[in-house]
Amino acid sequence: MDPKERELRQQLAAKKEAARKLVEEGKIDEARSLITEAETISAKIEAYRSLEGIETPPVDPDSVKEPGDDEERKADTSKEYRSAYEKYLKFGRNAEMSDEERAAFKAKQNEARSMNEGEKGSGGILVPEDDSKDIILQKKSKTSIRNLVGVKPVGTLSGSRPKRRGTDLKMKNYDEKTKIDKMDTPQYEEIKYKVHKYGGIFEATNELIADSAVSISTELLDWYTEISLNTENDEVFYGIGGENSTEGIFTTTKYRTLPTPTSGVDIKLLRKLKNMVDAGYRRGAKWVMNTAATEALADMKYADGKSVLVPDPTQADVFTLFSYPVAVFDDIKTETGKTKIAFGNFEVGYYFFDRKTLEAKTTDEGGDAFENDTTLTRIIQRFDGKPANEDAIVILTGVPVEA
Repeated sequence: MDPKERELRQQLAAKKEAARKLVEEGKIDEARSLITEAETISAKIEAYRSLEGIETPPVDPDSVKEPGDDEERKADTSKEYRSAYEKYLKFGRNAEMSDEERAAFKAKQNEARSMNEGEKGSGGILVPEDDSKDIILQKKSKTSIRNLVGVKPVGTLSGSRPKRRGTDLKMKNYDEKTKIDKMDTPQYEEIKYKVHKYGGIFEATNELIADSAVSISTELLDWYTEISLNTENDEVFYGIGGENSTEGIFTTTKYRTLPTPTSGVDIKLLRKLKNMVDAGYRRGAKWVMNTAATEALADMKYADGKSVLVPDPTQADVFTLFSYPVAVFDDIKTETGKTKIAFGNFEVGYYFFDRKTLEAKTTDEGGDAFENDTTLTRIIQRFDGKPANEDAIVILTGVPVEA
């Protein structure tokens, strides 16, 4: 047993014993405070046990994978394509390239065009794989839904993923030489996806592009990371669904909801919301709310004066609620003084279908680029989002907060 885990178990035993004594003495409020501390310690022990069961595979130094990607495109290590891509961003389609650069450029251009459902000639070129990986890493270092939901890389523009529904079936006890009856087969459903196009246009002055000290690809990467992060978060929370949009967590009707009563939010209501999610899904569950909601809950206290939000002493603005992590997303809206709080296992409850590849196309003639002496670069990404398991997430609606 890990020394840290042993220490935590000793602390848990001491807390439980002290809480029992307080209950026997009738000091219920003091006992409740110790029980909360014991729950936090218990969650840490469970985390240590989970870590022990994770095997670390050997790392192949010659292989480079996109974070979370175990399926498709091999890493783009082509020096020729990298060089061609930089020249294309600076000088457009008239850029001077060597034969090798031109061949690599054409190959990636054809690959980009193959992803366009409509006019094949309207496609741009693919952003190099290492840039794509950098963008994903930058997103995951910020407050990104990629750290919350289940990310599913896909290789087609549309398709489906099977999911198995939970079951109450159990194996039966049979004596020797007794015939074993057939059981009901597991029930599977399909989650259909259709990746949607999301894009933006980066405008740079031609003086900036001509500056040899400026890396346009780096400027483009930083700009794109920010707008892509905002787009993904907003769509996953508030996508309107249907054929042309993601189906958002707070707009779908598939998850169960609990309305806030006129008396407001209290500890009993939050505990009820938590317990609406089955214990099996509560492993790995999180609370999801905005900053205004955390401020409202911070004012909610137990009888001993302690806040229901337990701060992490090692990290700023990191809390737990009933020993479950609190993920704060200010993309969650507050409207007319009310917001929503969600709880559940989002990794199994919601799928983000990521087409992964990014497409770039540049022009210094289209739009108003010619008149403004600028170069426009259009970036397109493709993704979809769908509820995956309706039982894994619940939502508290109408939560009053200060504007």
